[in-house]
Amino acid sequence: MPASRVLCNIAFGELVVNFPDNHISENIDTLMPVLKDVLRDVPHIEFDKCLSWEEWALPDQLVYSSITALLRIARSHPSYAASATETICMFISDVVDNIKAGDSLDVLTQLMPALHGMYRAISSMSFTWTLPQWQMLADQLKYICSPDMVDHLNHLITDLVGSDDSDESTLQFVQTFLARYVANERPLSGYFIVCCVIETLWTVLAQVLAPPPASSHARVSEAAAANRAWNSLMRQAGLELDITDTKTITALNRVTDYAMQCFTDLLVQIEDMEQEPSVDTYAWETMSESIKLASVCSVVLRQLDDKLYARLLLLLSVEAPISDNLVQEAALKATTIIVQNFPNKAAQLAAHLRSFVTSPIPIFEFNFASEARAAPPLAAAAKCLALCIRLAPGDDLIMSNMYSLLNYIAATSKEIYESSSNSQLMNNPLYQGLDRHSVANVETGLRGLSDDQKRLVGISTISVVTRLALEFGMEEVTRLTVSMLLQRLRSAEPTVEAAIAYNLVDLALSAPESSFIDIIRAFSMINRSANPDDPRFSNNMVLAAQTRLAKDLRRRPELYEIYLVELLTLFADKGVAIQNVKTNNHHVKIDDMIEQLASLLLPIDALLSHQDFTPQFSDSQTLIALFRNMWFLCILFHFTIDDKQGTAMDWQKPALSRIATKTPAMVMEESHDSVASDVEYNSVIRQDYAHTVISKHRSFLTKHISLRSSDIRGLSSGQIIFLLAMHDMESMRSAAGLTSSLVSYFINESLNRHPALSACMESIAEKVIRGCISDLNTEAAQQALPERLSSELRALLICSTHRMAKARDVASKFLNRLISSFPSLMCDPPLVFAILEVLTLLRRACDNEFTDEFNPVYEFESRRTDIKLHLTDSYQVRNDILVQLQRNANTWFDLALGRAPVELQSTLQKYLAVGQITSDASELGASIAEKFGKAIGPVQRQLISLAKLSNWSSDKAKVLTSQIASKGYFSGEAAGLRLASRTASDKLEQLPPQDAPSGELMALKKKLANSMKEIRSRTSALTVQDLKRLLFRCAATLISLNKSDHELLHYLVSIPFEVATPSSISAAIEVWTWVIAEKPSIEVALMSELLAAWTDTIKNEKGIFSTSINYDDPFYHPVSYSPTDKDTIDLSASNARRLLTPHALVLQMLLSRLQAARYRRPGVMFLLQHLVLRSARAHRSFSTHALAREARFSFLMFGFETLRSSHLDSFTEHNLRESLYAIAHAWFAVRPQWSYGANRVQIDADIKVLSEFLSYLQADTIRDALTVSSLAPSQFTLRASYYTSHLRDVNHPLRLLVENEIFRLNVWANPMNDPKRGTDHIGTTLTEGSWPALIRTLWQIDPAIAIHLTERFKLNVIRSEVTKLVRSSTVDVLDVPEALNFLLGEGMELAAVRRDLKLLPLWAPVPPITANTFFEPRYQNDSLILQYAHRVLEQHPVELTFFFVPQVVQALRYDRLGYVSRFIFETAKISQLFCHQIIWNMKANCYKDDLAEIEDPMKPMLDSMTNRVVESLSGEARAFYDREFGFFNEVTSISGKLKPFIKKTKPEKKAKIDEEMAKIVVDVGVYLPSNPDGVVVDIDKKSGRPLQSHAKAPFMATFKVRKERISIEKDPESLGDDGIERRLEFDVWQQAIFKVGDDCRQDVLALQIIAMFKNIFTSVGLTLYLYPYRVTATAPGCGVIDVVPNATSRDEMGRAKVNDLLDFFVAKYGGQDTIPFQRARLNFIQSMAAYSVACYILQIKDRHNGNIMIDGEGHIVHIDFGFLFDIGPGGVKFEPSSFKLNHEMIVLMGGRYSQGYQLFQHLTVKAFLAIRPYADQLIDTVQLMLDTGLPSFKGEGTIKRLRDRYALGLNERQAAEYMMGVIKNAHENVRSTVYDEFQRMQNGIPYK
Repeated sequence: MPASRVLCNIAFGELVVNFPDNHISENIDTLMPVLKDVLRDVPHIEFDKCLSWEEWALPDQLVYSSITALLRIARSHPSYAASATETICMFISDVVDNIKAGDSLDVLTQLMPALHGMYRAISSMSFTWTLPQWQMLADQLKYICSPDMVDHLNHLITDLVGSDDSDESTLQFVQTFLARYVANERPLSGYFIVCCVIETLWTVLAQVLAPPPASSHARVSEAAAANRAWNSLMRQAGLELDITDTKTITALNRVTDYAMQCFTDLLVQIEDMEQEPSVDTYAWETMSESIKLASVCSVVLRQLDDKLYARLLLLLSVEAPISDNLVQEAALKATTIIVQNFPNKAAQLAAHLRSFVTSPIPIFEFNFASEARAAPPLAAAAKCLALCIRLAPGDDLIMSNMYSLLNYIAATSKEIYESSSNSQLMNNPLYQGLDRHSVANVETGLRGLSDDQKRLVGISTISVVTRLALEFGMEEVTRLTVSMLLQRLRSAEPTVEAAIAYNLVDLALSAPESSFIDIIRAFSMINRSANPDDPRFSNNMVLAAQTRLAKDLRRRPELYEIYLVELLTLFADKGVAIQNVKTNNHHVKIDDMIEQLASLLLPIDALLSHQDFTPQFSDSQTLIALFRNMWFLCILFHFTIDDKQGTAMDWQKPALSRIATKTPAMVMEESHDSVASDVEYNSVIRQDYAHTVISKHRSFLTKHISLRSSDIRGLSSGQIIFLLAMHDMESMRSAAGLTSSLVSYFINESLNRHPALSACMESIAEKVIRGCISDLNTEAAQQALPERLSSELRALLICSTHRMAKARDVASKFLNRLISSFPSLMCDPPLVFAILEVLTLLRRACDNEFTDEFNPVYEFESRRTDIKLHLTDSYQVRNDILVQLQRNANTWFDLALGRAPVELQSTLQKYLAVGQITSDASELGASIAEKFGKAIGPVQRQLISLAKLSNWSSDKAKVLTSQIASKGYFSGEAAGLRLASRTASDKLEQLPPQDAPSGELMALKKKLANSMKEIRSRTSALTVQDLKRLLFRCAATLISLNKSDHELLHYLVSIPFEVATPSSISAAIEVWTWVIAEKPSIEVALMSELLAAWTDTIKNEKGIFSTSINYDDPFYHPVSYSPTDKDTIDLSASNARRLLTPHALVLQMLLSRLQAARYRRPGVMFLLQHLVLRSARAHRSFSTHALAREARFSFLMFGFETLRSSHLDSFTEHNLRESLYAIAHAWFAVRPQWSYGANRVQIDADIKVLSEFLSYLQADTIRDALTVSSLAPSQFTLRASYYTSHLRDVNHPLRLLVENEIFRLNVWANPMNDPKRGTDHIGTTLTEGSWPALIRTLWQIDPAIAIHLTERFKLNVIRSEVTKLVRSSTVDVLDVPEALNFLLGEGMELAAVRRDLKLLPLWAPVPPITANTFFEPRYQNDSLILQYAHRVLEQHPVELTFFFVPQVVQALRYDRLGYVSRFIFETAKISQLFCHQIIWNMKANCYKDDLAEIEDPMKPMLDSMTNRVVESLSGEARAFYDREFGFFNEVTSISGKLKPFIKKTKPEKKAKIDEEMAKIVVDVGVYLPSNPDGVVVDIDKKSGRPLQSHAKAPFMATFKVRKERISIEKDPESLGDDGIERRLEFDVWQQAIFKVGDDCRQDVLALQIIAMFKNIFTSVGLTLYLYPYRVTATAPGCGVIDVVPNATSRDEMGRAKVNDLLDFFVAKYGGQDTIPFQRARLNFIQSMAAYSVACYILQIKDRHNGNIMIDGEGHIVHIDFGFLFDIGPGGVKFEPSSFKLNHEMIVLMGGRYSQGYQLFQHLTVKAFLAIRPYADQLIDTVQLMLDTGLPSFKGEGTIKRLRDRYALGLNERQAAEYMMGVIKNAHENVRSTVYDEFQRMQNGIPYK
């Protein structure tokens, strides 16, 4: 058979082996006969005498592939197993016959290799053999092992040489043939074949005992089946076989005897030899396999052969007749199998093996320096011993055996043995098993041994103990072993030390973390202590151990960083030690020491080489500092220098290059100068040493950047080394394609501020960039650019947007140079996508100035490219970055267009083709992609020439759109084919069928119906993308149908309306416009469905017709004592937009459809008219939320456009116009509103839509419309005249209102009247006499408009006319709460309106605080007014009135008819918290002074009311009252008990507080009066702290308060908007101050007003931060004050030597360019603006630095409101009448002309404008407290001055200018500075 055919057969067998099961099943009847024929033919084939094989001869390979294929088939199809095994046996029989009769050459070169191939196949392919099959195989193989056959095979070569037929070429062929087998350690001799037979027999038999898994498809490799089966028997006992057949038993015994006889014969021969047996005898291998075969036979028979057992015991002893690794390892493994299956032998063998491993046997000798793994006999002995110990009967055998072996280590170690006589070691609990006697006994047993033998025993025991510890896997055992070896390591000689170090590595890889740390520290200790004069051999051993540990640590990735820190620390320590040695003795040679230091780079490199270890991304300052130290030392000792004079070794530079790629950025962005100081004064660089060598470094640096030589001369040694480190490390990194790390050197402000250093860094950066481009040019020429370059370019792109200017410049320069040098990089889609996405994000960041003016967003993320930008808050810088990047991007795209236009434009098409649910106006990336996607490249010369010659610009817009469309179309078609699973595979080139099968249509309808049902029941699991796909498939089906399906059309419209989210409507509009465009005939039906869906939203009050977010007074909502929550504001804005946007989007579509239909589609126009009319009739349902302004007036313009475009009769036109005017007027029927939030775009859009609407109004006239009427023609003129006059009457007031709305919004958009932001709208001016008629007209339209007109126009004539109308037509305004003030006035004219008071019970409720004022004497205790006030208070929820408890208590002063008492009494029954708070407040108001000496006139009433409320309590309510007041009294009593200690020291006071607090027991449900929304669950008994006071004893304590919050979890991709609401409990530690002898009521009032301010700001969406912390007055001169958490007073900063606020912020949050600093600064500005307005309105004084706090997020928080309104400290109002705005505050904001200060002024003015509409309620809150006699009140004058500060007589622009004047007055007012100086001198409060 020719070799080519043989190779084909071989390949066929290999192919079958790798066939999948299903393929074999389908073709098994073809495969089996072919394989059997091939195998049967092998003994009879005459093969070519060819040597074209490398490893095994062709007959060998053919048999191997054929048998493995047969076994593979039989394994997965057991029914063919018998056939396969019979074929194999027949093959063996034929081979035996042919050997007997064959030619020597054929036997040697064909038949013996064939037998070897059979052996390889059976030992490699796992197969489930049976005992009969084994017996059949054994019967055939026994002939091969017969003495005659073996002798015949051994003499084949001799016969061949002596044969006359053998020529020289034949002998040469045979010699080469056999040499190749010998080279593979397979001598083709009779002995070798016997060994193959023996191994084959035990391999098959082992698989009988341990069948391979049925699903095993392990890769076939040499001897894999044998190893797998043997290892399985070693791990667990074999199957117990029920053998009853005597023939089988006889066969097994015969084979056992043969194996043992074979072993004995070989042993006798070896003993007679004077030298090692030759290779061809295969003696050691055959003896090993014989032991294995006998062991397996014994296991099968379940009877241990005595000869075998005796032989094993002898081999594993000192008396062993032979000493060969292979044989004794086999003996140990055989013993393992014996023990596993005969556990009764375990105890005996354990003792025997313990003796064996502690004997000085040569096979245990092991070169720990060069070997890669432990000696096989040692490992096998340990494994076997571990198994014996486990299986032996008895308790705690593991520890006892370990101690027994450790005794040998102790006995062979002089130090440990001697220390066993003292107690130090024995007292260690780990060594409790080591006693003196046992160690001494071992020592006695070792006395006969020489020192070398003792050393060998010690080393082998160390290895065995280590293996045992690893086998047992017990933490206690591992710790014990590690501890013992570490103890031994201290005194070990080099060879023993090497063994211990080697074994400690293995232990470290499995030891607990603490032991691992002990081991690596021990290694470090030895490495550190190496003698510099004579480096120890052991140091190399430890270094080898450290390196091996680093390489093998991949199994313990959690320990990477621990080990790295240790190695880097060791490196630094050794580097410092070298410098110290040289400094102490200038003559000493340190070259060897430096070389030792360099060798430490080996383990560092090995550790960093692990792919899953990425320290380069670490931000650990410790790790960064250690890396920095390492590189500094490498530079100091010239490790990075390549010249011959340097000390660099061959491996060193590549290792350093690899380390460089894993080194984190050495410079961090931080506020402190720690990096700069570390560079200059690094602890690992000894200045004494550096000064002696730095000149050489300086010269190296000068060579690198020669132009900076003058700067280099002035640099310190540390800076020189830093610059060299930067140069060398970044050069290595850039050569590896890591370019972005260069930027990191420029992100630290302290380094950038150093002129010379910064200049040198820039020069090095330039050199690195040049070098990088040069290296990359070389690699590019070889098509070998680094793969990571693409990701590095993306990183540079992100860095080019960095907040630090220098970092941006370096990144931008590097990126530009790289892309300019390699334009083809722009063919990389990820890079192109990244550029486009970064441009989009930057544009969005710039737009942030207009979309949310007062809340800069710092992080912008692209999910598409996984890019996140961290940007500065400076909008100017953002715009500069965008302009620069856009300019560069245009250049890059132009370059790419010139090089690879097709590739680039394909990438851009891919970018543009990705669909998105919502469109974003800021998609700059898409705009640029579109620009270059249609551009004509330079290679298209004809098109360029055509454009040039024709003078018309040309592009490929058609190509771009058609290619995107084609790709989308055919992708969709392919997806459709997959979805439909059509079988017409032969018609794929044709158009798809246009009609959907009825089954698919029904399935689609069913899916749509189910989706609708789930959406309505809020159980839908659809995502936005799912909905879009569903809608598009529905639309595609509709388009494809010949006849419209109205059911599908209904779902196509109704489902998006049911979901009613912006994304669903946006997707729907895409679909609807597509359907109309593709199938115009369906438009009327679709618009009809849309009209029905729109009408449903009116009926169900959804979207813009929802009243859920309508405007209402902010004091109809609970006022809370909590900090401003931006999330609440954002959530409100998000909810409003989600509700309003769907209708706005539909309106945009309808306006477009209107323009398309107005000339020739009457059906569509009719539907649009209906939609307008139905909506207009629901004008009272239109949302009045501030964000609904644009949608409402957009609808009005749509309505007027519809009106203009329609041909209607005059009556219908009048009705339609009237309805539209009603919608417009309804906007002005509520209090005037500002825009919600800080979205300048929204304000601008509102102004634009109002201006456009105003244009419509100005142009609106009555047309000569058709009149359809039964009236006489003469009456037509009268009707037309009426329509005209009516239009004039309603149009003029509406224009006036719209003009005022535009004016107000202009002021809101431009509060500082900045000309750059535009000018105010100049509206119509009316004479005073014109107003009454206009007001009466508005009253007829809607009285509410007239009521709110007084707020828009501050004219007395308007107020007077409205008052007349209210009093004359009271019944018209019963639903307008604000109208009540016009009826009642100030209470002076009640007689004139008494007849109308009877309507009060029907009047809508006013806010609680307004109702409270009706109890004042000015309303003359009118019973109707009092009844109304009482009803209103009861009608409001308790949560609302709860806030106004102090005012309710004050109303008792005038409660002659008992209405207030009744309200208090009834409400106390409803709410226990209200009950407690009202009691505390009534007690606090019984006296006018702090010391409870001056009674308040209403004390008797308060006492009576208190008693009445308390006595009414019963049951649980009374128990709760007793618990709460008992707990509180117990806490506050501590203050009284402190009074005797007032003159004592703070520690004495603190001790007394702790003593008293230890007695307090927290009862269930009790709370702090200042925290009624939380329950006290614990007290920090040691938290008590006495506070500074001259005559009082206030103290502070900390309580654990359990609160509850509601968390709403929303999925942004989900269709639902509700989210999952969860109530979460959380604990906070709340500090509270308890005061006695201080009146807190003034603080309560100030914080009430501040909390009300907060509600107002939240209601208009202004993120003005206020923290109205709780203060509760609980008794005369007593109160509880919540402490502002996590806050520092400005006073404390001064005492901590913080120079100013800017320094404090920089120290705490980072440099001014960091995002944390900018966030904190923004928080400061927002809170500063809010508190500035509060301080001005309330005239809060005593604003020294002790009363100003800065919290953890940078907010300013004012505390201590002891001086308000008309008083100041010392009775003198010395501070400015505005507020405190000193120099350091302005500097922190960024300076007078900064963006930050402009933001502060904007916010302050807006805050003032926001609170003015609610001035009456805020003033009422103060006025009700006037009679308390608080020091701050100076009678009615206080209220008048308070009202004046609101500037209520001014319009909005005048008020804004007024507030700007207040800001200018406050700006660095000298009075503030003088007052701070006074406080510093008087009270020691620092301010600078």
